[in-house]
Amino acid sequence: MKTRVITSVVGFAVLLPLLIFSHTYAGAFLMQLLGILSVCELASATGLLKKWWMSAPLLLAALGLPLLIFFEEQREKFFEYGAIIFFIIAFYMLSVSVFSKGKIRLGDCAILFTMCFYTLISFNSIYLLRFEHEGKFLFILPFCVSWITDIFAYFSGRLLGKHKLIPDVSPKKTVEGAAGGLLFAVVFMVLYGLFVGLFTSAEPKYLPLIIAGILMSVASMAGDLIASLVKRHYGIKDYGKILPGHGGILDRFDSVLAAAPLLIILYDLPFGFQLFT
Repeated sequence: MKTRVITSVVGFAVLLPLLIFSHTYAGAFLMQLLGILSVCELASATGLLKKWWMSAPLLLAALGLPLLIFFEEQREKFFEYGAIIFFIIAFYMLSVSVFSKGKIRLGDCAILFTMCFYTLISFNSIYLLRFEHEGKFLFILPFCVSWITDIFAYFSGRLLGKHKLIPDVSPKKTVEGAAGGLLFAVVFMVLYGLFVGLFTSAEPKYLPLIIAGILMSVASMAGDLIASLVKRHYGIKDYGKILPGHGGILDRFDSVLAAAPLLIILYDLPFGFQLFT
């Protein structure tokens, strides 16, 4: 526990200035760093890390995608360019698998590509949120909601947990824990709206805040289970060791990954879903 706390404090100290200056290249750099480390962890999990020609295009995508957001003239076409980039990568990786004569298993190739696509789009969605209307209040929400859900799901499960959620994927998670995490995530969103409304000129919209809190909390729990499913498939405990006491980048950010794209999707709905005016 002591190691986990120390790592959390140090990690927060490193992360905070990058988040404060996220509207500058610092935000792009953070997403590049998280993306590169995540690709390496996934390549290691699938046994393809030493086959650098498989991970190289994914590493280039991790470097390049944040730059599409950083440069304003390209930002609106992020998903269009992203689709093109990932199609090319998918075609390349599948072709390499075909001509490897069985040395690169199709299943490993597919999991590596799918998880990297999911991970890189998710991290860059956080950065993209920074440039939405009132984005300075939005982009930290996937972090906060996911980690609050995770923390209170743990304590609720320890205190009240009786019914297993999905034991085949994550034996310790319970229905009661999930409910507790969801409840406190919604409470946080309401309190966050009150805080922003009191201390800034932005006006919170509480029904959208509650809806977004529910959806992001559920998505974060699903994201945690998705990451656990891949780990169980490959028989590994953690994705890495870069964060002592926590594991790898994906072990710490797995629940964040599904929440950010969901918020972007809500903001792109035709009826103008917004949390602040």
